[in-house]
Amino acid sequence: MNDPVWLQQLAADIAGADATEFWAWTGAAIVAAIGCFAFAFLVLHRARLIENTPTSRIRSAAQGYVELRGFARLLPGPPILSPLSGARCCWWKYSVQKQETQWRNGRRTTRWRTVASGTSDELFMLADETGDCVVDPEGADIHPSLKRQWRGTSPRPGFIPDKTPWLQLGDYRYSEQLLGIGDPLYAIGWFRTQAAQRDLNVSADVTALLREWKADRTSLLARFDADGDGHIDLQEWETARRAALEQVQKEHLEHALSPDIHVLCRPGDRRPYILSTLSQEQLARRYRISGGSLLLLSIAIGVAAVFSLTARGML
Repeated sequence: MNDPVWLQQLAADIAGADATEFWAWTGAAIVAAIGCFAFAFLVLHRARLIENTPTSRIRSAAQGYVELRGFARLLPGPPILSPLSGARCCWWKYSVQKQETQWRNGRRTTRWRTVASGTSDELFMLADETGDCVVDPEGADIHPSLKRQWRGTSPRPGFIPDKTPWLQLGDYRYSEQLLGIGDPLYAIGWFRTQAAQRDLNVSADVTALLREWKADRTSLLARFDADGDGHIDLQEWETARRAALEQVQKEHLEHALSPDIHVLCRPGDRRPYILSTLSQEQLARRYRISGGSLLLLSIAIGVAAVFSLTARGML
């Protein structure tokens, strides 16, 4: 069967193309095909990891790489506010871009230049029915509950839409992503517990405290030089030792009563750290669709590169 006329014409154009131009485009296609192929498998591996990692409860989670599900909450203290819209949230990301038009050689070119941007690194909390976990968002791949983009006429937006409007005008473009308070949150990352109960050595802590007091001789004399002779005798030193013992025992008791603190953060290795308002199933499906699309794209680009090499008589 004869090839279509358009395909024959394309092969003829490739065969007659300048060698430099041909190798530039063909080399770029080969690199793109390999890159898309490799990235597709990374994305599909991420989907399998999400599907195969069992969900843990915060109270009983093992130390290490875990998957958690719960709700986003704020830690006690000042609220987290988005710098762009002022919205209360657990995490934000924003950018402000300005449209710039230039004329070169009689041709008009337009580009967007970023004039302001930022990403939240403030800690917040993931809570389930068994407990709370402090979340450090630094380095996480975050899928927020709200993404919106709109335009205006000044560096600061004059109005804040609920979602991306259909019609947009203005030389400034604003983008904002928010993870809201109370949003359902899926997380997979490195879990560790900073235990409040530690190995408490009373003798060592008393010795360390007395050494600290001795370093400040003026304060030591003011507290324990009962006869005012400018020296600490054995009886006065015993008084100081008992005071140090009482202080250490009090500190140990307060420490023992403090609850453990659970923290979720980026793993030290290359395993993914993901925070998502999508469910586990939705997130895995999204990664599978993305991975499959990249795989198909790599095959298409590869076929095009092979066709080009064939047209030049190199295959």
